[in-house]
Amino acid sequence: MTLQNPPCTVLVIDPCPETQARIVNHVQGRGFSIIAASDPSRALTIIDLTAPDIVITDLFLPEGRGLALAKEIRVRYEPCPVIVMAKDAPEPAVVQALRAGAVDYLHKPVAKEELAHALHRARRLLPGDLADTSGVRRAEYHLTMDSDPAHIPGVISWLMKATASTLPETQRLHLRGSLHELLLNAVVHGNLEMFYREKQMALTGDRYEELLVQRLSQSRFKNRQVTIHVLYDKDDKNLIYRIADEGNGFKWRSMLDHSQDACSSKNADGLGIFLARSFFPSLTYNDRGNEVTITVPLA
Repeated sequence: MTLQNPPCTVLVIDPCPETQARIVNHVQGRGFSIIAASDPSRALTIIDLTAPDIVITDLFLPEGRGLALAKEIRVRYEPCPVIVMAKDAPEPAVVQALRAGAVDYLHKPVAKEELAHALHRARRLLPGDLADTSGVRRAEYHLTMDSDPAHIPGVISWLMKATASTLPETQRLHLRGSLHELLLNAVVHGNLEMFYREKQMALTGDRYEELLVQRLSQSRFKNRQVTIHVLYDKDDKNLIYRIADEGNGFKWRSMLDHSQDACSSKNADGLGIFLARSFFPSLTYNDRGNEVTITVPLA
């Protein structure tokens, strides 16, 4: 694992292209990579896909969604600092945003040095990576999450920031995609016992959310949890992720033995495992099939 800090990714949410361009110009050459979104829906999609390190959002987005968006980001992606910005915002609005979880406020038009200071403060709030901590040879994390699929992006965001922020960019993308597929499999297929055919029928009939609510309300499923164990071993140069659900497991050997057919219509339910294994060939399950392990080699 390299000790060089990767660029810090910043998502800018503002409907004004001029504001987006101004921020891009202000941070050029300062170690920040900028992604832009013009509305909250697009912003949440980008956050799910890219897990930015910092978010800067206009406080007065159309339909008054700026404050609501800041709150939602803090709930769903807690490690991600949120900076709000506005032109001539009244003091009560700024205080309300800070109480909702925003870490800083910028006056628009955003000044270059003011932005630099705000980003520096926000960056210091991010979880530190193990590779940047001198003297640490081995470390472990244990996380337990519930069976609501809506919580998966936030968990992955934390994992990526806390355990994998210094991996090369391509490896980070592969790891994020694999963790998403394996956690989704553990929650939906494992704990909620919602299998491919039933899930596809619900999606086709626009009943998927209803089906999730039904499953999560049933006593058999609602208290099931997913356990995530992360092991960082500097001497062995490995980063190991182990994900276990409380379901019945499945016959994983035949699926992995025939992984080249995983993309066929008959085996579409194995697509996520196929993708994860293509990135991390060490992927394996326990005998029961309710615990999966992937090993990420460190340079």
